[in-house]
Amino acid sequence: MLGWGVLMPIGIVVARYFKNWDPLWFYSHLSIQGLGFGLGLAGVILGFGLDDDGISGVGVHEGLGIAILVGGCLQVTALLARPGKASKVRKYWNWYHHYVGRAAVVCAVANVFYGFKIAEETKPWNIGYGVFVAVWGFIAIFLELRRCASEE
Repeated sequence: MLGWGVLMPIGIVVARYFKNWDPLWFYSHLSIQGLGFGLGLAGVILGFGLDDDGISGVGVHEGLGIAILVGGCLQVTALLARPGKASKVRKYWNWYHHYVGRAAVVCAVANVFYGFKIAEETKPWNIGYGVFVAVWGFIAIFLELRRCASEE
C-alpha cells in the first residue's frame, strides 16, 4: 500500500508539476519512485505467502499485484532506454512512460482497496486511504489547472 498506493502517486505529482525546479524534480521523482518500487516489490514477495493463509479472493489481488509489478519493471527498463531531450523519439518515449506509469498507479489504487476487502479490514483503513486518494486527486487537479493557466 505504501509503495504503490502512496509513494507512486506522490512521485507522479512531483514529476508533472515541479519541473521548474530542474534537476531537483527529477532526482526527487527518481528517489520517490525507486522507494515506492522497492516497497511494492517487497509487498508482492510477501503477498505470495497469502495463498498459504487460506484467504479467499487472493488470486485476483495477487494477479493484479504481479501485473502492477510488471508495469513497474517496464518503467525501470524505460528509464534505462530514455532518449536524450533533443531526440526525435523522446516524445514517444514520454507518452509510453507517462501512460504505463499512470495505468500501473490506477491499478495499484484499485488493488489497495481490493486488498482491504479481502483482508476484511475495518472502515477506518478504507476511509483513511480514500481520504488520501481524494486529497491527492484534488491537489493534482489544482496543480493541473494552475499549470494550464500559466501556459496561456
